[in-house]
Amino acid sequence: MQVTVQKAALQGFKRVLITSDIHGHVHLLKRLLDEAAFCDEDALIIAGDLVEKGPASLETLRYVMQLSEKPNVFPLMGNVDLWRLCLLEKDDTENQKEVMRFSQTAVQWWGSSIVTEMMDELGLDPEQDGQKPGLFKRLRSCFAKELDFIRNLPTVLETEAFHFVHGGLPHERMDELRTENPFALLKNDDFLNQGLSFEKWVVVGHWPVALYNPFVMQHGPVIEENRHIISVDGGCGVRGDGQLNLLITDWEGKQFSHLAAMDKPLIKALNAQQPSAVSHNIPYHDPVVELIKREEKWALVRHRMYEMKIPAHFLQGDESEWRCYNMTDYHLPVQPGDELWLIFEHDGIAYCKKKDVCGWYEGPYQKIKETEK
Repeated sequence: MQVTVQKAALQGFKRVLITSDIHGHVHLLKRLLDEAAFCDEDALIIAGDLVEKGPASLETLRYVMQLSEKPNVFPLMGNVDLWRLCLLEKDDTENQKEVMRFSQTAVQWWGSSIVTEMMDELGLDPEQDGQKPGLFKRLRSCFAKELDFIRNLPTVLETEAFHFVHGGLPHERMDELRTENPFALLKNDDFLNQGLSFEKWVVVGHWPVALYNPFVMQHGPVIEENRHIISVDGGCGVRGDGQLNLLITDWEGKQFSHLAAMDKPLIKALNAQQPSAVSHNIPYHDPVVELIKREEKWALVRHRMYEMKIPAHFLQGDESEWRCYNMTDYHLPVQPGDELWLIFEHDGIAYCKKKDVCGWYEGPYQKIKETEK
């Protein structure tokens, strides 16, 4: 498969709405589009990773297919989309075993997988039918429309002022990009830290933005105006505290705002709280910690020379290597009446999110809205 570059003109649209990494969370996408009052006068760019790591991959894919019947919707390929397509096109026994093994693990982690969803529609049982010869051939036949849609997704969308791509670009010479391996543009890890800058805005997903800040765990879009780079992946599906972002701008990229959605209840804080003067994050891609002391509910650990308390149940591993994934000791700035997403409660303290930022709130609160589905 080659890199494909689609060109589009956005100048005639009232607004440009951008999201990425939906990962099977179609209900969050619908919620954001409703909140934004998305209409035919807007352009919608979906920068890849429609499927996996969420509860409804097939429904998400079909909803995006439906949206894309209109000329104002521009979906792109993601690395997970291409990876899943490539694996389903291979019929050898070992590949089928590996795909089914991952799919069943995905069901345990995220509640679903696109392969198990396809099998469920056909009345097939992953345990009994997952290793039968010809399974993937049957899935390709029965879901040809959906797989063809993924296969034909462009790698890059070029407009008057933007380049949209799932992972990142090495440069802006579109003709030269056509000879690249598409995975190099789709799975381009840690793109913001590669020291690049561009003439047009380059808008990417793929790498959750919370990984870019070692001190405060924030999930809103990161806009590097001096380098013309925007990263919009809020970690939806990948992280328990992640969110789906919808960036809103104009065709020239002169003004930006955003909306966010996640599957957590909403609470109202009743007390004030000052923010932490110093804080630290332990990201999922750098989880190794040194255990200093462990108690029933809390553990004291050292991560990259920084000592911090974490909930004891976040500690994984053993004496040979201790790990912690996605945790911060940051305390949020809070005023009475502030609305917070409640991620979980531990030892009488609420771990929350306020305006894209995760942290602890130690005061009383009132629950005002249950999780939406």
